[in-house]
Amino acid sequence: MKAIKYLLMGVLTLGCSTTVMAQDGSKADIDAVKKIISSKPADLDKQMKPFYKQNKKNAENLVAFANAFYEAKDTANARVYANHALTASKNKCAPAYVLLGDIAALSEDGGAAAAYYDQAIYYDNKYVDAYKRYAMVYSKIDPRGSAQKLDDLKRNCPEVSIDAIKAHIFMRASERASDRQQVQENRKLAYEHFMKADINKLDKSELNEFVRASYFTGHPQDAFRVAEAGLKLMPRNRTFNRMAMFASYDLKNYDVAKEYINKYFNESDSVTASEYDYYYAALIYDALSDKENAKKAYHQALDNVNDSSIIKKFAIYKALADSHLKDKDFESAVNYYKQFLDNKSDVNIDDNEGFASIYSKWAEEVEDAKKADLITKAADVYSNIAQKFPVQEAYATYKRAELINKLDKNMEKRLAKADYQKVVELLSNKADRGKSENTMLKYGLHYLMFGSYLDKNVPAAKEYAEKILAIDPEYKPALEIQSLK
Repeated sequence: MKAIKYLLMGVLTLGCSTTVMAQDGSKADIDAVKKIISSKPADLDKQMKPFYKQNKKNAENLVAFANAFYEAKDTANARVYANHALTASKNKCAPAYVLLGDIAALSEDGGAAAAYYDQAIYYDNKYVDAYKRYAMVYSKIDPRGSAQKLDDLKRNCPEVSIDAIKAHIFMRASERASDRQQVQENRKLAYEHFMKADINKLDKSELNEFVRASYFTGHPQDAFRVAEAGLKLMPRNRTFNRMAMFASYDLKNYDVAKEYINKYFNESDSVTASEYDYYYAALIYDALSDKENAKKAYHQALDNVNDSSIIKKFAIYKALADSHLKDKDFESAVNYYKQFLDNKSDVNIDDNEGFASIYSKWAEEVEDAKKADLITKAADVYSNIAQKFPVQEAYATYKRAELINKLDKNMEKRLAKADYQKVVELLSNKADRGKSENTMLKYGLHYLMFGSYLDKNVPAAKEYAEKILAIDPEYKPALEIQSLK
């Protein structure tokens, strides 16, 4: 009895320690192989031999083995069994080619991956994943070519929607592009394809790309619509709340934009606000005349700005200057505008003219005692423009003359004479004058004509009148001077 008892215990023990697995070429072999792979045995090759032997003509099982190895990050064995599957199928197993493509893609060999996916499509032209994978990997080489591959998918599988996939390809291309024009072109194509897709069937990542493609191609209405769709799925998503805030501002829905300031900064997950975010918040507060919050947000933008920032420091200073100018806080506007000019590396004529404009507007709001000083400062800005931008010397001199003339009641002192003479000198002999230059020349000559008339030098006044009429034959003041005896 004792002997039988110990024999039974031994059998039970053996049964508990030995894994009985199928090796018969059936579906059960797939689960058995997955268990072997997951256990990472030292004698993996030895344990796999009987499974290969029983399945060496079963391409479907061999691909399943290969995929199990791939999922376990054992690409070497994945490749071996994918090739076994090809041998078993006489090189006609589309899933094996797809797996080999995935392995090549993992090694950053896009050309080889695309070739494998193309082989899969050749043997199974309805293999949807092969088309999608081809399009994804080939998009790094040729986004438009990869998108065209999806047209082949649509012809062979009309029920498959390809617009969102195409859009994704072009968004990825935009993120890889270094040239700004290429970035925008790819975003535009992404936007166009997303617009063809059914928004209700897009997942979170696709909506994320759609909202960005819409906003950054100048379609705030669509960006807001997509952001709202995304927020229904993910109410605390920072990208959707952020894009809704930006789009609302661009649509001039400032009250809505203010709501999204709170949702983005206070009710979104994982927010690390950038200078751009604070800048937009400031613009929204500014539009709502919430000066305290606007000022705070502008300065938060300045605190966060750096050389790699999308919005530059000079732009923030310019916005601050504009904000204070709108409030007629001219002194602050001037101070911020100076910082704008100091921080902008490529200051142009318009930038300088904006500075003169602040002084001119300030002069309109003050008593005569201070008016002359402010007008002189505006005129000095135009003197600097004439020196820095010689090609615009005539224009700058003309604008300076207009300002200086405001300081000379009834032209009593002829304060603007030298500037108007300079304008006439610069433009009289210019052969290719444009319409605006003819206008400046005409009014420069008018000043000199009227000055001569006031000096009772009628012959000189008539000479100027004649030059004016050569530009504008119906100019009444010149006709009246010409009719003098």
